[in-house]
Amino acid sequence: MENGAAYTVVVQDEAGLGRFAAALARVVCAGDVLRLVGPMGAGKTTLVQHFMRAMGWDGAVPSPTYTLMQTYATARFNVAHLDCYRLTSPAELVPLGMEPYLNFGVVIAEWPEKAGALLAAERTDLLPYHINSIENPGVLTLTIAGEGSGARTITLQASASWARRLSLLPSLGVEVGGMANLGRKGGEREAFLDSIGLQGYILQGQGGDWSGRSYARVTLADGATRMLMDAPPPIESVAEYADVAGYYRSIGLCAAQVYGRDDARGFLLTDDFGDRTLFAAMAEGEQLPWFKVAAEALAVQCNAAPPAWGRAYTRTDWWVEAVRFPNWFMPYATGHATALEDYVRWQALMLPLYEIVNATPRGLMMWDCQSPNLMLAGDEPRLENLAIIDHQDARIAPVGQDVGLLVRNIRTGRTDAAEEVVVAELVARLGIDETTLRRALAVGAFHHMVRILGGLTRLAVRDGRPAPAQAYLCRTWEVAEQCAIDPLVKDDLAAAWAFMQPFRGVGLERLERENA
Repeated sequence: MENGAAYTVVVQDEAGLGRFAAALARVVCAGDVLRLVGPMGAGKTTLVQHFMRAMGWDGAVPSPTYTLMQTYATARFNVAHLDCYRLTSPAELVPLGMEPYLNFGVVIAEWPEKAGALLAAERTDLLPYHINSIENPGVLTLTIAGEGSGARTITLQASASWARRLSLLPSLGVEVGGMANLGRKGGEREAFLDSIGLQGYILQGQGGDWSGRSYARVTLADGATRMLMDAPPPIESVAEYADVAGYYRSIGLCAAQVYGRDDARGFLLTDDFGDRTLFAAMAEGEQLPWFKVAAEALAVQCNAAPPAWGRAYTRTDWWVEAVRFPNWFMPYATGHATALEDYVRWQALMLPLYEIVNATPRGLMMWDCQSPNLMLAGDEPRLENLAIIDHQDARIAPVGQDVGLLVRNIRTGRTDAAEEVVVAELVARLGIDETTLRRALAVGAFHHMVRILGGLTRLAVRDGRPAPAQAYLCRTWEVAEQCAIDPLVKDDLAAAWAFMQPFRGVGLERLERENA
């Protein structure tokens, strides 16, 4: 979706404006810029006041007409409220110290057009693509028409990340005009299957995952089965999944053939690889030969030329994933926004670790390489029988990132025997130094745990889905500790691990208390 996609919200009164502001507060993320445009009396400051209440601020929220900027440490994020009306030059903003809020907080600005490029509507998302859209800060311009106590029409000019987040607003009680692909109605799955010529099929829901996707098994008239992916845009997309699957098949890996797709509605009909996963094989004690095959698949990805359309994994990606910890877990543990100086400290600790992982070979890696996403499509542990799913977020990334999650994850923890098999196979097939690979593996897994700690907390706090946190938050801390005490990287991770410790106990205690 192009930067600048426009939608509308109509509010009938101040109560409606408050509901809209509260919904925005639910989906905002650190690094966002909210631009408020409209004439005097349009309700810009009133919207900010409602927004701040929803962010957990219970103090005064005065107009910054004369101070230019007011700052707040809310229960969620650090917020800078600007009123640029009196600016005679954008340079006047420089001494205000706004940069930390642009990087680690939320900037909400009235009369932003007077601030020049610093608060321009054309500012792009931090990352230029889908992955991490919820943690990927962007720009939302809100143009308010109307005044007094009457109705207002708010036009929303949204960057790609914001367009995806706006699709969450109806579930929060705010209708968004112009978003045609919002939600599902009964019969849409059947309508898609009918449109591609299927008849006499049976649909059986398979549930969803931690994303906005859900799945259904389609049993055809002849008894064969297919898998239907339901990924409603704009929050989800099927194009990336289809592209990655096609590439993986082209380099000799087992990935889903596409039998029908509707990008506009977000439907994809693919191969059904059954229900047996590598995770299931671990429970059955048959995992080691399959882990060797999984390592072979990683090596194939590294040895093949990546596709021209592949997206490179960068230090920015690494940071956007690592920042979930101060964005979500730390405020959950403490009850207040993470201090700006702690964001700076965390970034200084996490960014150098990227180089340890980046020292390993690259390929179009699936990113979510863990045992539940590797299907056993045949009885024999061979490459053609290991089917890769849930790969829509694949990027051209170092193998250390994926191998870390493969052998050290929250469902299985660290399995030393499997780790030995995987490491030996990759060393042989890639010619990589074993110590380099082991260090990258441990740091990559640690980074994943940091990301997951924030992601599980976000599901509980923002989305009202506490079950994943209840099931896996303690385990995630345990795996992070296993990585932090690994002798090969203990010194590298010591400072980051020490930074995290004050929040571990209080965060887990709150989780236990709230879900007793």
